[in-house]
Amino acid sequence: MENIPSPEEMQAKRQQELEMEERKRVILDQVLDPGARARLTRLGLTRAEKCKSIEEKLVMLATSGQLKAQITEAQLISMLEGEGKQTTSKIVIKRRDYGMDDDDDDDDNDI
Repeated sequence: MENIPSPEEMQAKRQQELEMEERKRVILDQVLDPGARARLTRLGLTRAEKCKSIEEKLVMLATSGQLKAQITEAQLISMLEGEGKQTTSKIVIKRRDYGMDDDDDDDDNDI
């Protein structure tokens, strides 16, 4: 038989998730100034995954004691630009020459 969680277990898990979200929100409210918080909220509307990554990074920095002051909007923009450089990759397409694609075989002069 499959291990299906009971309604009580599901409720407890949901409650725990809500508490963790609330703790994260409180931490972000403490470490971000209002302008930075507004920018991060707007970013979440368009790029949710990038927003979540930055939020996790900020919470980690705050809980480890590495943040000495509130993050300003300019500092947040700098973090976002740095995050963008890390995730951007360059795509290179290499075309192979198989020797059968010679233009010499297609002389139109023999017509």
